[in-house]
Amino acid sequence: MENPGRGERMVRIFVYLMAHYNNRYSVTDIMQHLDIPANELRSVQRDMQALTNLESHYIQRITDSGKTYYQAALERANKLVFPEFGDMVLHFVFLQRIANLYPATASLIDDLTRRITQDLPAKQQDVLKSYSKELNGRILFMGTPPNYDEDVSKHLPTILNAIRQKRKVQIKYTDNWGTPSDKPRVPLMVAISHGDIYIGCVSQHHPDKTYALKLQRIESVKLLKETFEEDSKVVESLRKRIRTGSLLLGDQNPQEEKVVIYFPKYAKNFLKERPYHRSMKMEDAPGDEIRVTMKVEVNELLKQWIMYYGNIATVQQPKKLRQMILETAKKLVEKYEK
Repeated sequence: MENPGRGERMVRIFVYLMAHYNNRYSVTDIMQHLDIPANELRSVQRDMQALTNLESHYIQRITDSGKTYYQAALERANKLVFPEFGDMVLHFVFLQRIANLYPATASLIDDLTRRITQDLPAKQQDVLKSYSKELNGRILFMGTPPNYDEDVSKHLPTILNAIRQKRKVQIKYTDNWGTPSDKPRVPLMVAISHGDIYIGCVSQHHPDKTYALKLQRIESVKLLKETFEEDSKVVESLRKRIRTGSLLLGDQNPQEEKVVIYFPKYAKNFLKERPYHRSMKMEDAPGDEIRVTMKVEVNELLKQWIMYYGNIATVQQPKKLRQMILETAKKLVEKYEK
């Protein structure tokens, strides 16, 4: 099968073990069941180490007759031993929401969450349903799946709780320029874009403006007692920025436009694996080309994505996007002709 990235591989392993929680598996067993290539042995061993180090202890390591096995600790659900039940549910709500991004494990994630729900008493079933309802529409997608591993995910429960409870969080963060900050933030949504997870926030100084924090750059998160009032117009504005792909480098009030780009046919699989936007569609064109269309905001991020493909990408429309690329190309020529 296609070789997945680390984030997807860890999700597949985690979900497989949780869905088959009555069995224990060696690393070799896991690789065989999930059809993971033999040359990824060391990577899978590191994945298992990371999974067993999760604070909530979802996966346990078992040594028997000198051999190491791994097994899900989900049987604890029947005994109600959930000291961090809320955090665990938040992880599962997140997994449910991203299930369709991982076709190979979507059914396993559905089966897993169904088993959890069935095993829980009525009170905790209500908690799970409540969390899912409150976070519905607050985890949105702009592009390719996230690299969901232990380093990235450790702050998610606190942030999702803040969104759910409408509470501010104290976040220690380092921006693009390497400048550190440690201040209160108002989180509204989680956005997934081009392999990374972002937290969509509203500015406290300019309450009509929204911005994004990259989850991977967050060093610490603390849930504060202070709550905030949501402005439905700002929430919808943020949702629109995520939907049009303008959250990172676009305008506060983005305008969607139809974009048409031509690529050679050999780029088709690569484009499928790394779509710029969820609205992106591909169809065969005359000759050895494919026609790619999408409805997004035309901005610097889109220009950079196209220029990543160099001279194999040809923009047909809109004209202003062609002009943006032309102007950047001229600057590059001037720079390298010196």
